[in-house]
Amino acid sequence: MARKNRVTLPNIPIHILKKGINQEDVFHNDEDYESFYNLLIDIAKKFDIKIYAYILLKNSFELIISSSIDENISKFMQNLSRQYVLYYNKKYDRTGTIWEGRFKSSLIEKDNFLNKTISYINFISKEHNIINSVRSSAKDNISLDITKKEIEFIQNSLNSGTITGSSEFIQTIKNTTGVSFFAKKRGRPKNNEIKGDKLYKNLELLSKEKHKNLKIGDLTNLLFIKNIPSFPIIPSEAELISKTFPIVFSSEENPTILAMNSMGNQNLAINSEGKWLSSYIPAVYRKYPFTYVSNKDNPEQRAVAVDMDAPHLSFESGVPLFDESANQTKFLNDIINFLTTYEQEAMKAKLIAKLIADAGILEERELSIGEGENTQLLAKGFKVVDIAKLHKLDDATLASWVRNGVIDFINLHIKSLDNMENLMDELFKRNNY
Repeated sequence: MARKNRVTLPNIPIHILKKGINQEDVFHNDEDYESFYNLLIDIAKKFDIKIYAYILLKNSFELIISSSIDENISKFMQNLSRQYVLYYNKKYDRTGTIWEGRFKSSLIEKDNFLNKTISYINFISKEHNIINSVRSSAKDNISLDITKKEIEFIQNSLNSGTITGSSEFIQTIKNTTGVSFFAKKRGRPKNNEIKGDKLYKNLELLSKEKHKNLKIGDLTNLLFIKNIPSFPIIPSEAELISKTFPIVFSSEENPTILAMNSMGNQNLAINSEGKWLSSYIPAVYRKYPFTYVSNKDNPEQRAVAVDMDAPHLSFESGVPLFDESANQTKFLNDIINFLTTYEQEAMKAKLIAKLIADAGILEERELSIGEGENTQLLAKGFKVVDIAKLHKLDDATLASWVRNGVIDFINLHIKSLDNMENLMDELFKRNNY
């Protein structure tokens, strides 16, 4: 699903809401609130932003602002969000963003709804007992001239990205911008995001008795991997992966080959609806929810297991794994063949990683932005090939690596590191809007 267009117009007030990621707190004490307030005032002056009202809650903030230059709203939010992240990460010794993607916004019809929206901010301030505080613009003489119905309208307009105004004003904005702001009903509720850093969570050995009616549908929502910062790759897909993601080595003693898809604790490979953003979906996700597991008593013996928590598994609809006679369907046979091929390729990946690691040419790296006190760490805990050390290897080693394809893989790895800049661009794009 495409993002809703965001429209800002000169001197038209806009109601803005920005939340902490996963609803986590972004303000913990008075110093945090005061630091954010100071940034708010200073950056507003820099970008000629008029502040009508504001409120700072533990895990979010809301503003009512305007500017005579429409593009300054976006620049203001970008700078405010980024500067507070730098302050916050330095103070609490952490990395990554603290914000939940794009900010929500709603244009306000100035004549008929600006005072109502300010009253809405005042109402929330009173509810949280933060009147006459740096946390809110509300003072003793606040206006609470607002009804429950008006509160609901303002909240719905903000959350849906529509306009806080009359139908006539909405139509005027549509005629001016060509963008429709009428809220559309959604066909189904938003999927719950699955948290955790492991792909498989509830494995069961596949059994024709227990799973005879099990079916699998299309994997259209990948939100369950949103907290996984990288994924293992196999040699046969390295060229395709290298076009989009940096290929690196884990920092363990026995490193594995990984593709980075996250920076600043954000998975940049999927959008907010859980759709994979590049044209090629990695093999590790295409084989999910199936995998091979070893027998504890006999590690050489492998069996097929399935993650019963997978969102596209069902006993009601989808492609069956077993037929009416409890025999494996062709679909399941194809899955098992794919698992076998994947396991063989994974072993090749381990061999390549071991050869490169044993040669002593891997160097630990991290990625950060800013300088001095403003440094922000975006990624760490990975290794890359040191080109100078690679060139110092003996001819016999290099010759054998040319023959067995290791040099080809190293070249893909080195070239793929250019994608780190693309990931950084995507990170800033998401955090600044």
